Amino acid sequence: MTLTQLYGVNPRYIANWVKLYELHGTESLAKRHTNYSVEFKLNVLKKHFENSWSNQETSAYFNIPSPSLIGVWLRLYNQGGETTLEPKPKGRRPVKRTSKDIQTLLKKPINELSHEELLQRVHYVEAENAYLKKLEALAQQKALANKTKSK
Repeated sequence: MTLTQLYGVNPRYIANWVKLYELHGTESLAKRHTNYSVEFKLNVLKKHFENSWSNQETSAYFNIPSPSLIGVWLRLYNQGGETTLEPKPKGRRPVKRTSKDIQTLLKKPINELSHEELLQRVHYVEAENAYLKKLEALAQQKALANKTKSK
């Protein structure tokens, strides 16, 4: 019985693990989270092309746990060059903190505001007005619903 049959693992994964072990020993099989620099990615792609290696051979040589990562880097590089290999920021984008800006803008006399500041103030007041109208409509709707329930 083979490892593939025994554990239900794809034979390509097993072959990749064997190559990693042969080249880098047991530490290559340890789980790790790595962020690769643009220079490292370019070096990997350069070796990949120079030696006409497969993604599996390249990933084993550089001790990269997932051969599919080489394919991703190739696709990104072909789409937009070096800049697409730069790491993207993770997580949510930070929310702009404009409440202080709006408060100072509202306190400032209108005749001292620039055109851009006036537009910003108008947008804020329009949004505030729409919010208050919606709030009033919801309150009326709730009151009407309570009135019909009590009958």
